[in-house]
Amino acid sequence: MAASEKNQKSAQSKLDIKTTARNDFVILAFEGELSVFNTPEAYDMVSKVISNHKYNMVFDMSAVAYADSFGVGFIISSLKETMRFGGDLKLAALSPFCARLIKNILGLDTFISVFETVEEASADFKSNAASAAYRWQQVLSRQPEYPDAYLNLARIFLRNGLLAEALNEVKKALEINPSYIEALNVCGQILLKLGENEEAIKSFKKTLDAKPDDLEALTWLAICYDDSNMLDEAIARYKNVIEIYPKYADLHYRLGMSYLKKQGHELAVECLNRALEINPNYLDVHRALSTVHIKRREKDLAVKHLQAICSISIDAKEVSDTRELLNRVSKEHFPNSYFLEKIL
Repeated sequence: MAASEKNQKSAQSKLDIKTTARNDFVILAFEGELSVFNTPEAYDMVSKVISNHKYNMVFDMSAVAYADSFGVGFIISSLKETMRFGGDLKLAALSPFCARLIKNILGLDTFISVFETVEEASADFKSNAASAAYRWQQVLSRQPEYPDAYLNLARIFLRNGLLAEALNEVKKALEINPSYIEALNVCGQILLKLGENEEAIKSFKKTLDAKPDDLEALTWLAICYDDSNMLDEAIARYKNVIEIYPKYADLHYRLGMSYLKKQGHELAVECLNRALEINPNYLDVHRALSTVHIKRREKDLAVKHLQAICSISIDAKEVSDTRELLNRVSKEHFPNSYFLEKIL
C-alpha cells in the first residue's frame, strides 16, 4: 500500500467531534469514522453534553465517511439517552455513505428525524414544542379518551415551563386512568415545580402503592423531602433507593448534596466520589467536589476537579471562569466559596 493511501486510511479511521451550544440544543459535528475503534469517544462526548443538562442534540453527519454496526448502535443509543431525559436527537446533512446506510439500508429515518441541513434541524427544535402539541391535540380530537395523548401533552408543556397547562393535561389522563403510573409521576413533578410539595408527595406515594420499586417515584419522593429541607427523611430515602438501584450516579450525587447541606463533608465526599466512579463526566459532581476541596484548601484535589470542569463543560463562560479559578488555586490563593451557592 502506498504511503498516501496509508495516510488517507489513517485519517479516515480517526474521529473528530466539534460541539456548538445553542440556547435549547447542542450541535455535534462528526468528522471521520463512527466505528468500533472510536465510538467510545463519541459516547464520551454525548455523556459530557448530557452532564451540561443539554438533552436536545443535532448530529451533523456531513463529514462522516463510514459507520459500522457500532456507529449505528451509538446513534440509536444516543436517541434513547436524550429521550430518557425528555430531549430529542435529530440527524442532519447526511454524507452520501450515511444517507445510503440510514435511509436506504436500515430505514432509521422512520424513527429518527433526518434533515437536509443543520439549519433545518435547528429550526425544527425551535418550533418543535408548538408542532408536537398540535399533533397530540389532533390525536385527541379523534380519540378524546386516550390518556397517553394527554400525558404527552403534559410533558411538552412541562418541558416548556407551562406548568398550569401541564397540570391540566395530566389530570385529564388521570381522570381516565387513576392508576396510570407514568402520569402520576409527571403529575408529582409538576406539583413540585409549582411548590405544592405535599401534593407532590401524595402523587408519588400513589405510584409506590401500585409499584413499590418504581425508580422514578422513589427518587422524586426523596427529592420532595430534600426540597422541603427535611434532610434526614431525604437522606434515608436516597439510601433506600440506592440499596435497590446502586448503579445510578444521580442517586449518589443527590445523597452527597444532602449531606453537604447538613455539613457532613466526609460522607458527602464519599457519595460524590462514588457518583464519579459510575459516571466520570458528571459535571455537577466535579463542581461540588471542587468547592469542597477549595473550602478545605486541598489544592491537588481541587485542581483535579477544576480541570475536569474545563474538560467537560460546553459553557464558554464557565470554562473561562474556571480556568481563572484554577490559576488562583494552583498558586494556593483560595477563595472563600465558588460553586456551592449555585448548586445548593
